Amino acid sequence: MVNAPKAITMGPDNWNDGRSKSRVANYTAFWNKDAAHDGDEHKANRVENYQDVINGYYDGATELYEYGWAQSFHFSRFYRGEAFTQSLARHEHYLASMMKLRPGMRVLDVGCGVGGPAREIAIFSGAHVVGVNNNDFQLGRAQRYTHKAGFSSQVEFVKGDFMSLSEQFGEGTFDAAI
Repeated sequence: MVNAPKAITMGPDNWNDGRSKSRVANYTAFWNKDAAHDGDEHKANRVENYQDVINGYYDGATELYEYGWAQSFHFSRFYRGEAFTQSLARHEHYLASMMKLRPGMRVLDVGCGVGGPAREIAIFSGAHVVGVNNNDFQLGRAQRYTHKAGFSSQVEFVKGDFMSLSEQFGEGTFDAAI
Protein backbone atom coordinates (compact mmCIF):
# COMPACT_ATOMS: atom_id res chain seq x y z
CA MET A 1 0.00 0.00 0.00
CA VAL A 2 2.07 2.85 -1.32
CA ASN A 3 1.72 6.29 0.30
CA ALA A 4 -1.46 5.42 2.18
CA PRO A 5 -2.08 7.29 5.41
CA LYS A 6 -1.01 5.22 8.41
CA ALA A 7 -4.48 5.29 9.99
CA ILE A 8 -5.92 3.63 6.89
CA THR A 9 -3.34 0.85 6.64
CA MET A 10 -3.46 -0.24 10.27
CA GLY A 11 -5.61 -3.17 11.34
CA PRO A 12 -7.74 -5.52 9.23
CA ASP A 13 -8.32 -4.72 5.56
CA ASN A 14 -12.08 -4.29 5.75
CA TRP A 15 -14.38 -2.41 8.05
CA ASN A 16 -17.68 -4.10 8.79
CA ASP A 17 -19.67 -1.59 6.74
CA GLY A 18 -18.67 -2.25 3.13
CA ARG A 19 -15.52 -0.14 3.05
CA SER A 20 -12.10 -1.53 2.15
CA LYS A 21 -8.87 -0.04 3.48
CA SER A 22 -6.93 -1.43 0.53
CA ARG A 23 -9.30 0.40 -1.88
CA VAL A 24 -8.67 3.68 -0.04
CA ALA A 25 -4.92 3.04 -0.23
CA ASN A 26 -5.25 2.15 -3.93
CA TYR A 27 -7.06 5.44 -4.55
CA THR A 28 -4.24 7.38 -2.90
CA ALA A 29 -1.56 5.46 -4.81
CA PHE A 30 -3.44 5.99 -8.08
CA TRP A 31 -2.99 9.76 -7.86
CA ASN A 32 0.65 9.52 -6.76
CA LYS A 33 1.74 7.94 -10.06
CA ASP A 34 4.00 9.87 -12.42
CA ALA A 35 1.76 10.96 -15.31
CA ALA A 36 4.82 11.64 -17.50
CA HIS A 37 5.28 7.87 -17.82
CA ASP A 38 1.62 7.13 -18.46
CA GLY A 39 1.57 4.92 -21.54
CA ASP A 40 -1.09 2.80 -23.20
CA GLU A 41 -0.71 0.02 -20.61
CA HIS A 42 -1.33 2.44 -17.74
CA LYS A 43 -4.33 3.94 -19.51
CA ALA A 44 -5.82 0.48 -20.10
CA ASN A 45 -5.22 -0.36 -16.43
CA ARG A 46 -7.08 2.80 -15.37
CA VAL A 47 -10.08 1.89 -17.50
CA GLU A 48 -10.06 -1.67 -16.15
CA ASN A 49 -9.79 -0.56 -12.52
CA TYR A 50 -11.83 2.64 -12.44
CA GLN A 51 -14.49 1.20 -10.13
CA ASP A 52 -11.89 0.23 -7.54
CA VAL A 53 -10.38 3.72 -7.63
CA ILE A 54 -13.79 5.41 -7.38
CA ASN A 55 -14.86 3.16 -4.53
CA GLY A 56 -11.62 3.88 -2.70
CA TYR A 57 -12.43 7.57 -2.84
CA TYR A 58 -15.99 7.15 -1.58
CA ASP A 59 -14.97 4.64 1.11
CA GLY A 60 -12.76 7.39 2.52
CA ALA A 61 -14.87 10.48 1.82
CA THR A 62 -18.50 9.54 2.49
CA GLU A 63 -18.59 10.29 6.20
CA LEU A 64 -16.96 13.68 5.56
CA TYR A 65 -19.59 14.38 2.89
CA GLU A 66 -22.34 13.52 5.36
CA TYR A 67 -20.78 15.83 7.92
CA GLY A 68 -20.80 18.72 5.44
CA TRP A 69 -23.86 18.00 3.31
CA ALA A 70 -26.02 15.78 5.51
CA GLN A 71 -27.45 13.02 3.28
CA SER A 72 -27.75 15.11 0.10
CA PHE A 73 -24.44 15.41 -1.72
CA HIS A 74 -25.28 18.37 -3.92
CA PHE A 75 -25.22 22.12 -3.81
CA SER A 76 -28.21 24.40 -3.82
CA ARG A 77 -28.96 28.07 -3.48
CA PHE A 78 -30.17 29.05 -0.06
CA TYR A 79 -31.89 32.15 1.13
CA ARG A 80 -30.91 34.40 4.01
CA GLY A 81 -32.23 32.86 7.19
CA GLU A 82 -32.93 29.49 5.58
CA ALA A 83 -31.40 26.40 7.18
CA PHE A 84 -28.91 24.54 5.00
CA THR A 85 -30.83 21.25 5.08
CA GLN A 86 -34.04 23.13 4.28
CA SER A 87 -32.38 24.61 1.17
CA LEU A 88 -31.35 21.12 0.04
CA ALA A 89 -34.90 19.79 0.44
CA ARG A 90 -36.35 22.84 -1.34
CA HIS A 91 -34.01 22.25 -4.29
CA GLU A 92 -35.01 18.57 -4.43
CA HIS A 93 -38.69 19.59 -4.40
CA TYR A 94 -37.95 22.04 -7.22
CA LEU A 95 -36.36 19.26 -9.31
CA ALA A 96 -39.34 16.97 -8.71
CA SER A 97 -41.75 19.76 -9.65
CA MET A 98 -39.86 20.69 -12.82
CA MET A 99 -39.84 17.03 -13.89
CA LYS A 100 -43.56 16.81 -13.06
CA LEU A 101 -43.02 13.70 -10.96
CA ARG A 102 -46.14 12.12 -9.50
CA PRO A 103 -47.34 8.90 -7.90
CA GLY A 104 -46.97 5.85 -10.14
CA MET A 105 -43.87 7.14 -11.89
CA ARG A 106 -40.51 5.37 -11.63
CA VAL A 107 -37.44 7.56 -11.23
CA LEU A 108 -33.78 6.54 -11.47
CA ASP A 109 -31.33 8.35 -9.19
CA VAL A 110 -27.96 7.84 -10.86
CA GLY A 111 -25.18 8.16 -8.30
CA CYS A 112 -27.55 8.19 -5.34
CA GLY A 113 -24.91 8.55 -2.63
CA VAL A 114 -26.52 7.75 0.71
CA GLY A 115 -29.99 8.41 -0.69
CA GLY A 116 -31.01 11.80 0.67
CA PRO A 117 -32.38 13.24 -2.59
CA ALA A 118 -34.02 9.93 -3.56
CA ARG A 119 -35.95 9.83 -0.28
CA GLU A 120 -36.90 13.51 -0.35
CA ILE A 121 -38.06 13.39 -3.97
CA ALA A 122 -40.06 10.20 -3.36
CA ILE A 123 -41.75 11.67 -0.30
CA PHE A 124 -42.50 14.97 -2.05
CA SER A 125 -43.72 13.56 -5.36
CA GLY A 126 -45.10 10.14 -4.47
CA ALA A 127 -42.97 8.58 -7.22
CA HIS A 128 -41.05 5.34 -6.74
CA VAL A 129 -37.31 6.09 -6.80
CA VAL A 130 -34.54 3.59 -7.53
CA GLY A 131 -31.09 4.77 -6.51
CA VAL A 132 -28.10 3.21 -8.22
CA ASN A 133 -24.56 3.32 -6.91
CA ASN A 134 -21.48 1.16 -7.26
CA ASN A 135 -20.23 1.76 -3.71
CA ASP A 136 -21.24 -0.83 -1.11
CA PHE A 137 -20.60 1.51 1.82
CA GLN A 138 -22.93 4.21 0.47
CA LEU A 139 -25.56 1.66 -0.56
CA GLY A 140 -25.61 0.19 2.92
CA ARG A 141 -26.06 3.61 4.48
CA ALA A 142 -28.78 4.54 1.97
CA GLN A 143 -30.69 1.35 2.73
CA ARG A 144 -30.40 1.81 6.51
CA TYR A 145 -31.49 5.46 6.40
CA THR A 146 -34.44 4.60 4.15
CA HIS A 147 -35.54 1.68 6.32
CA LYS A 148 -35.26 3.84 9.45
CA ALA A 149 -37.37 6.56 7.78
CA GLY A 150 -40.02 3.96 6.83
CA PHE A 151 -39.80 4.40 3.05
CA SER A 152 -38.28 1.09 1.92
CA SER A 153 -41.36 0.30 -0.20
CA GLN A 154 -41.12 3.60 -2.10
CA VAL A 155 -37.34 4.00 -2.39
CA GLU A 156 -34.90 1.23 -3.20
CA PHE A 157 -31.17 1.12 -3.80
CA VAL A 158 -29.25 -1.24 -6.06
CA LYS A 159 -25.64 -1.74 -6.97
CA GLY A 160 -24.89 -0.87 -10.56
CA ASP A 161 -22.34 0.44 -13.01
CA PHE A 162 -23.28 3.81 -14.49
CA MET A 163 -21.61 2.77 -17.72
CA SER A 164 -24.09 -0.09 -18.27
CA LEU A 165 -27.45 1.07 -16.91
CA SER A 166 -29.47 0.01 -19.96
CA GLU A 167 -28.02 -3.50 -19.69
CA GLN A 168 -28.94 -3.66 -16.00
CA PHE A 169 -32.42 -2.12 -16.15
CA GLY A 170 -33.47 -2.33 -19.79
CA GLU A 171 -34.72 0.43 -22.04
CA GLY A 172 -37.79 2.44 -21.03
CA THR A 173 -37.83 1.23 -17.41
CA PHE A 174 -37.93 4.71 -15.87
CA ASP A 175 -40.03 7.80 -16.45
CA ALA A 176 -37.28 10.17 -15.33
CA ALA A 177 -33.71 10.26 -14.06
CA ILE A 178 -31.96 12.52 -11.60
